[in-house]
Order: sequence, then structure tokens, then C-alpha cells
Amino acid sequence: MSHKENAQKKLVSNAVSGILATLVYMLSRLLLTPFILHYLSLSEFGLWSLCFIILSYAGMGGFGVNSTYIRYAARYLAEGREEEISRLLSTGVAYMFLFCSLFYAGLSLAMPFLMVRFNVEVAQRAVATTLILGTAIVFSIELVLGGFRFIINGMHEFAKERMVTTVAGLVEIGAIIGFLALGSGVKGLLYAYALRLVLETLGCWFIAKSLLPSLRVSLRLFSREHLRHFFGFGGKVQVLGMLGIFLTAIDRLFITAISGLAAGGLFEIGRKLPSAAGGIASSAFGPFLSTAAHLEGKWTGDKWKTPAERAVTYLTVALSTVALAVAPIAFLDRVRLWLPFNSWIAALAAAGAGVLLLALLDRSFKTENRLESAELKKLYLDGIRFTNIINSLLFGFLIAMARPLIDVWVGTKYPGAVEVMIFLSIAYSIQLCTGPVTLLFRGIDRNGRELEYMLVQTLLMVLWIPAGTMAWGLTGAAAAIAASMSVSTLFIIWRSNGTFAIRVGEFFVHSVLPALIPVLPGVPIYAISQLWPQTGRLNLMIQILSCGTLFVLSSAGLLWKFVLDDAEKAKALELLPQKKASA
Repeated sequence: MSHKENAQKKLVSNAVSGILATLVYMLSRLLLTPFILHYLSLSEFGLWSLCFIILSYAGMGGFGVNSTYIRYAARYLAEGREEEISRLLSTGVAYMFLFCSLFYAGLSLAMPFLMVRFNVEVAQRAVATTLILGTAIVFSIELVLGGFRFIINGMHEFAKERMVTTVAGLVEIGAIIGFLALGSGVKGLLYAYALRLVLETLGCWFIAKSLLPSLRVSLRLFSREHLRHFFGFGGKVQVLGMLGIFLTAIDRLFITAISGLAAGGLFEIGRKLPSAAGGIASSAFGPFLSTAAHLEGKWTGDKWKTPAERAVTYLTVALSTVALAVAPIAFLDRVRLWLPFNSWIAALAAAGAGVLLLALLDRSFKTENRLESAELKKLYLDGIRFTNIINSLLFGFLIAMARPLIDVWVGTKYPGAVEVMIFLSIAYSIQLCTGPVTLLFRGIDRNGRELEYMLVQTLLMVLWIPAGTMAWGLTGAAAAIAASMSVSTLFIIWRSNGTFAIRVGEFFVHSVLPALIPVLPGVPIYAISQLWPQTGRLNLMIQILSCGTLFVLSSAGLLWKFVLDDAEKAKALELLPQKKASA
């Protein structure tokens, strides 16, 4: 079997392994939290959380590096240049060692400021310093040696990498329980974290060496050519990753600033379950980057945009987005007071300008090169189809059973969280289908598509979330988020369909229609929750489990009967453990 066929064959199993590993991780952490709180005070638990808030800023430095490992390991494997993978890994290790050394030095100098800034009590500052610097050392080692993990991903062995991280995570849980029971206190969490890192690194090193016996790390293999990959391709991914972090926090920033801390807390309650479901769905995306990098594809024509032309494209995208976003805002009472003329005139003028700019963009896009690759086109369509099916099952149930889920989780004192949860479930279910798309283009080094998409989403959120919050409170904010994500998703789908020359009807039937199937059982499930509301956590749990079982079985039956083709059914059966055993 060729490397290309092997990459395509492993895509689905790799994606499923990512989902299963994430499920195990989330469930284990959910069950572990009450045990930790039994041994630690809230302040100690908050201190441990603070460590990872600080480390998240260092983690931003790894965005581009990790993607560079995956993309170029896949490319070198496809081209039969396995010896270059050692050069890539050696260069990445040296680069991240320098980065982490600078980060640790800066963090050490900033410790007095951090103690004051985060209101750490004087009695806790010694422990806080140990925890923060200790986790920084462990995390830095993870960043430096994490290349083994992502090299495995680049060789399309996600399932093996997930197996190592899952086992190491379970061992960490056992170590946490043991250290806390022995009286280690909050430092026991640090010891367990370090143990997990050692196991993960050794496991990934062993698997990487078994897959590629020639793999090694040496300063002699440091290469300026590969360093350019980390600064070039990796730098572009780095910018996108930082923009992504900004987008994940912008909603809570606006809501808290406009409506106060209580509204921010209520929004967080409504966001929690959709966010967890989104984490499960997005865990399947990883293999798309390495698979796309392996396939690469060919472009037709020789019309490549200059940097100046790309800048004009980004500017036109931004202006058209702002114009179309302003049109509905013109009707809000607070905005209407500032307009020198009728709201309808302002809205029509803005919409007209937006449509004109979109027409200019459409003309520009039609002159661009097209990607001719049957494999990548299939990967694109199947990726969105697969993601939409998963999303429809996860978020369809959250939408149908929103009120019972909120009531059984946090009680009946937070009614506004239900509407937030419904709107965010709609938003995430639509927006998550862009995951395979952006990673596919990242894999073939066309990050401009993702930048355009994120530019549209950022501008829409900046304009619509404050407007929606001021006009309709939390519900308006959640609706604005859903609208922003939906419009930006439609934009990147429009751009991507043009790249592959895919017709609207073909895309809808293959990739969108399957996601509408779970609506059929979702409607009666929602009716049951509304017509026969339950009180008391036990009754609510029984209702949720019963309706959930009915929803999943009905949706799976309909998908099997009317949506999945023979190849997809065969692949699904292969993934069942009992099928393998009987075979």
C-alpha cells in the first residue's frame, strides 16, 4: 500500500480515536474534580488553575511549531525523504529550547508582580512560586520534546499517539489520588503532572523510533532551511492561533463589560455544555492537516496573487463585512438616535455597499487558480459531512433537552442560561464544520483562506455582540454569536467551494443534508421536555437518559437507513470491537 493510500485509509479511524480519547479525558476530569476539592481548599484549587492560565500564554508559542511538525513530517514521508524528519525535529527542539528558556527567565523575573497582580496571600506566596515555576519547567519540557508527539501525527499514527496520551492521563489521575491521599497537598498535582509528561514523552519517543528507526535528535542536524519553515509556515499559523484565542474570549469580554460579572457568570453556565460538546467534535480534526499535507494536490493556471493583491483582497473582505454588519445595527434604538437620516436609508446604503463589494470579490475569486485533486476534494466534502453528522447528534440533543440539562446540572435558578445554551449550540454546530476546512488549507500551506474567514468572524463579533447585548441582554449576545459564526462559516464555504469548483447542490446534498436528519427525532424529544416537565434531579436524570437513548438510537437508525453509503457502513462496522473479534 502506498503512503497516500495509507494516509487516506487511516483518516476515519484516527478521527474516531481522537473523539474517544477526548471523551475519556473529559469524563475522568469531571469525576476527579470533586475528589480534588475534598483534599484542597478553594484557594489552593484556584492557585493550581492560575498556573495554567499563565502557561496558556507560553502555549501560544507552540501553535505554529506543532503544525509545522505535522505538515512537513507528512510531506517528507510522502516524498520518501524520511531523513529530513530528523533535521526537522532537531531544529524544532533547538528553537523551542531557546523560546522556553526566555519564557522561564521572564516568568522568574515577573514573579513578584504576579503575586501582587493576582492577590496571592503572603502566606501562600512560597507555595505559589513553587507551583508556578514548577509547572513552567514541566510545561517547557513538554514544549521542547513535544516534537515526537507531532511527528507521529505527521506520519498518520494519531491512534497510537492518542493511546499514549490517554494511558498517561489515566496514570496521572491515579497519581493525583495517591499523592493527595498521602498528604502532598496541592504540590501532589504538580508531581502527577510531571509524571504524566515523563510517560508521554517516553511513549511517543518509543513509538516514533519504532515507526522511523533512523529518527534522532542532534545539534549537528540543525538546519536553517527547516528554521525558515518554523518562522514561515509556523509564523502564519501562530498568528491564526493567537487570533483564535482572541475570538474565544471576546464574547465574555463584551458581555462582562456591558452587563456585569453576574451576566458573565450566567453566560458561562450556558456556554459550558456546548463548549464541552465542541471539544469532543473538534478532537476529530487533527488528522486532516497531515492527510492534506500528504496529498498536497495540484493547482491549475499560473495566476498567483502578489502580496499587494492579497492585501487588497483582505481589505475588500473587511469592508464588505463591515458594510453588511452595519445594516441590521442601524435599526437599534441607541444607534438610531445618532443617525442623521432614516434607519432604512442607512441600512439600505450599507447593504448596497456590501453587496457591491461582494460582487467585486466574486469577480476576483473567479480569476484565481483552482485546486485539481480528486483526493483533496473528497477529503473536503467528506470532512464536512462527517463533522456535520457528529455535530447534529451532539448539539441536536443539547438543543432539544436544553432546559432539563441546565436544571439537573445547576438547578432552576438560572433560566436565562437555557436560551444562551440553545443559541450557542446552534452557533458551534455550524461553526465547527470549518475545522476540517481550515486544517485542509493549512496542510497545503494556503493559510490565507483561514485568515479571511477569521477576519470576517472577528469583525462581525466586534460589531454584533455589543449591539445584541445592549439591545436584548444575554439572549441578544448569544444570538449575535450564532449569527456571526453562521455568516463567517458561509463565507469560507463559499470560498472553498470555489477553490474546488463544487456546485451548491452537490455540496448541500453530500455535506449538509445529513446534518438535518436528527431534526426528525429532535422535535418529539423537545416536545416531551416541554409537555411533561420534570422536577427533582432524579426525575430529570431519568427523563434525560430516556430521551437521550431514544434520540441517539432513532438518529443512528435514520442515518444508517437513508444517509450512509455502503462504504461508510463498512467502515463503521470495522470500527466496532465486536466486529473485529468475530472476524
